[in-house]
Amino acid sequence: MKKFIYTMALTFTLFLTSCSGKLNKDNYEKISNDMSVSQVESILGKGESQASSNVDLGEYGGNISTEVMTWQSGTKVISITFSNGKVMGKAQNGL
Repeated sequence: MKKFIYTMALTFTLFLTSCSGKLNKDNYEKISNDMSVSQVESILGKGESQASSNVDLGEYGGNISTEVMTWQSGTKVISITFSNGKVMGKAQNGL
């Protein structure tokens, strides 16, 4: 039983370490406007959607969709805003 608990604790620690390893200043700087969600996720891993909206402007401009996604590990946070699936803004805290 102790061996099982030790193995689970080690696995969990390695999982957290691998996730937080991608949240750093170098990877944040790699993110630029007009990158797609999949391009960003290839750098940071899977993000979490925080908010989204979809507006149909009809004849004045078509459809505009916006989504804010975050990546977080402890106090490290990267937040990216996408418009029509492309990066339009980014922010970070704790990197």
